[in-house]
Amino acid sequence: MSAAILSQALIASSSPAQGCEPIRFTTPVSLGGQGEAYQRGGEWQATLGYRRLLSNEFFVGKTENSAAGPGGEAPVFEIHTLVADVAYAFRDRYRVRVSVPVTTGSETRSGWPDGQKHTTRATGIGDVSVMGEAWLLQPRTHQGGNVSLGLGVKAPTGSHTVAGKLYAANGATTAFPATQQIQPGDGGWAVLLQGQAFQRLASRVNAYEFGSYMVSPKARSDVRRGSATGPFWSVPDVYSARLGAAFLVLPEHGLTMSLGGRIDGIPVHDLVGGGDDSSFKTSALVAFADPGMSYTRGRGTWTASVPYRVYVNRQKSVLEQNTAGAVAAGGFAKYLVFLSYTHRL
Repeated sequence: MSAAILSQALIASSSPAQGCEPIRFTTPVSLGGQGEAYQRGGEWQATLGYRRLLSNEFFVGKTENSAAGPGGEAPVFEIHTLVADVAYAFRDRYRVRVSVPVTTGSETRSGWPDGQKHTTRATGIGDVSVMGEAWLLQPRTHQGGNVSLGLGVKAPTGSHTVAGKLYAANGATTAFPATQQIQPGDGGWAVLLQGQAFQRLASRVNAYEFGSYMVSPKARSDVRRGSATGPFWSVPDVYSARLGAAFLVLPEHGLTMSLGGRIDGIPVHDLVGGGDDSSFKTSALVAFADPGMSYTRGRGTWTASVPYRVYVNRQKSVLEQNTAGAVAAGGFAKYLVFLSYTHRL
């Protein structure tokens, strides 16, 4: 079986923690340069993934407009996330995964009443998730293509109340939770839905697909946005999708290249839970061109991808639609960096 980069996602957390980017963290996991599409029954698999995000552009709707940011310039978000993921396959078709993230983020922005620029930081363990996955077809007899479905749960293990500060015009400061975008967690439980598939197109070419949707039943966080009288932050649904093709470039060296597209988003309306009309949500859709590569040697596989943003739509949330003069705006990263190493035990 030829190799492909099948876009599994390690859902480490799920509130909008990328400036206003919709997805907290996902990382590609390779099928392996030697065609290791499946995890064998009784086998353990450990993955360490990393994501870097730097958001320094500000959008109003679909248009970049940094002058509309706080203090007339775009806020800068820098977020680094590590996720440890351990998977065990009970049989060739069935496995369970546990993902534990650690994140550190900062927000630097102007627009404070004291006229100064300040930086706020938040670091900690994020929201832990558990996912069960099943291939619909028997792997031994379907080496050229298959479909997998996953069902899981995300627990609110990460803090969503890491302290920051409010800066008054006279220089006084008041302790207040840091903005949700850099918090390690979102404060709510969630149900994780996942689907992925691959199909051999030629001897060295495979198509891949991945999709996930996080259902957050909690209507809102217990933390207000911006001030003690501001609206509560939403605990939003989150979705992500990837589609593309992977090419086995050097079979003897386990080198695979991939190219596809990626969409990350926070919907305007949650599936369940309500709260859309009373909580602040950074509803958005972001599309990326998504090149990647993987290298397999023995039981280890390294992967890297650098999704490059090609489209932004900071959509108005229900609360913003119902508020006179409200503007849908936020910061977005030009590109993301994902790195991972997977070892089969």
